[in-house]
Amino acid sequence: MDDQTVLLLNEVVKNAEMGKNTVTQLLGITDDERLKIHLNRQLATYEDLSKRANAMLAVEGEQAEGQNAFTKLNAKMGVKIQTIYDKSPRKIAEMLIEGSHVGVTDMTIAIKDAPDANPGAIALAQRLQHAENEYAGELNVFP
Repeated sequence: MDDQTVLLLNEVVKNAEMGKNTVTQLLGITDDERLKIHLNRQLATYEDLSKRANAMLAVEGEQAEGQNAFTKLNAKMGVKIQTIYDKSPRKIAEMLIEGSHVGVTDMTIAIKDAPDANPGAIALAQRLQHAENEYAGELNVFP
């Protein structure tokens, strides 16, 4: 597997892991059923894309790097700090929208940095990019 494909798939895995970890944490914080439905749908997308990227890497004998422990801890603490006084659906939606925008930016850069990557890897990254855009738009309904 070429280096660009490995790098791109690793970015998909990292982005999806960040999404999975954050959404899982937020599911434990919110009581809003409508938001929980959205969060579960988002979680399923992240899990699916992460599995696909890991499988593509494994077929070629590669292993995903994933997020490092510091990044995971930093994200977890950020969620705790931002929701310590405000656990409203609006606050959680704002956090998710911001995270989705970061994800879109990360995937845009990763795709541009890997123009010769495997078309399947590019398509997977584009699916994640599209999903992040879609979710950011859907979250605007929370008052």
